[in-house]
Amino acid sequence: MASKKIEKAEFVLLNKHGVLDQITGHIRQQGWNIKHLTGDECENNTSKLVIDIEAGGVNFAAVMEKMSRFNSVISVSIIQDGKTVVFQRPADDVKAEKKETAQFTAPKKPGVFRIMAINPGSTSTKFGIYDNEECLFQKTVRHDTEMLAKFSNILEQKELRAENILQYLETTGIELSSLDAVVGRGGMIKPIESGVYAINDAMLEDCRTERAMMHATCMGAIIASEIATPLGLPKFIVDPIVVYEMEPVTRLSGIPGIERINVFHALNQKAVAKRVAAELGKPYENCRFVIAHMGGGCSIGAHRYGRVIDVSDGIMGEGPFTPERAGVIPAMPIIDMCFSGKYTKEEMKALMVGKGGVMGYLGTNDMIDVERMINEGDDYAALVLESMAYQTAKEIGAMVVALEGRVDLIILTGGLAYSAKITGAIKQRVDRLAPVYVFPGEDEIWALAGGGLRVLQGLEKVREYK
Repeated sequence: MASKKIEKAEFVLLNKHGVLDQITGHIRQQGWNIKHLTGDECENNTSKLVIDIEAGGVNFAAVMEKMSRFNSVISVSIIQDGKTVVFQRPADDVKAEKKETAQFTAPKKPGVFRIMAINPGSTSTKFGIYDNEECLFQKTVRHDTEMLAKFSNILEQKELRAENILQYLETTGIELSSLDAVVGRGGMIKPIESGVYAINDAMLEDCRTERAMMHATCMGAIIASEIATPLGLPKFIVDPIVVYEMEPVTRLSGIPGIERINVFHALNQKAVAKRVAAELGKPYENCRFVIAHMGGGCSIGAHRYGRVIDVSDGIMGEGPFTPERAGVIPAMPIIDMCFSGKYTKEEMKALMVGKGGVMGYLGTNDMIDVERMINEGDDYAALVLESMAYQTAKEIGAMVVALEGRVDLIILTGGLAYSAKITGAIKQRVDRLAPVYVFPGEDEIWALAGGGLRVLQGLEKVREYK
């Protein structure tokens, strides 16, 4: 068997829907492992993607040269014999591709619905515009953490984020008047069932509560409303983080007066579930999945016939520890810490969400840094990563039990699913329970726009928030 070594490839890409999946999918088709992956947005609607690949060295250059001719790939750079080699697409091809990517400057076609989707995160705001299912553009604005720290609460960031969206929109040539709907990410409002909801006054009021402002998604509905209302446009949220479909047997916590609730990555879990079900050739409502969304936070859900009947709530302290959350921890020592006089209420909450997990153990929440530490021989970092994977696998096992042991697929998704170390460690423990499908990353802008499109096309009935 040919030996493998770590090769580095730097891709310059046009920002088009599906290009990341195309690149990573082709690499895995070669039987290679992706060890590290980092990306950054550049000017002129392009991005830079740097991937460390465990690959056979014999045909690596040939494969990279072939990939340089893919649609949306501008160039691929590798190191060969100590020298940088760049495979560049012909300028005319790139120019034509850029023109195609910039087609949103052309008038909207008859019968097409143009939808803006907005997804605020803790330190970034993602947004994009779709004509039906065709992505015109997606953009991620990263906010300086020191600047965000100047705001006394999350909601005060709303004006800054809305201004960033509208300023960028001006550069695209897209007129707000061409939009048919605006969709925002749903935040910590009242628990509701899965679906598309019209943004109304009751929802906006609940988005301004102290509980809602625990999470940046509370701004999604508010910003969407402020853009859509003056234009008289429909405005929606889709599968907010409080989608609540848990069965009565799952709700008792063990302490009367405290009921298990769920705050989880409903939007991505539901979107991935529907995509994978389609690949299996059957509706989501006929499937039984365990889905683990793994990112800065982790949520693991038991999906039975279109409903999430149980799920770990990472915000409230359930599930595995993650890059920045503590997960399930022994209760008695926490009680002692709370009454020790050494910590404020805010400091204790920060230990649970923000400064817990990998951040607490290793001082970083960046798993690329952690894998670098492991590659440099740091045994403690290796133990922390293995323990996080172990706890994730254990929670997956619990959700298999919730589904009575009958599971079509176990699906690993979210940003951490790009790590072969993490997914490999999880697979080792759970792949006898059900086949494991890795669907790395998330496409929440696509999922938001898709929900709005289904309503506009009459394929799904919009729900009322009360």
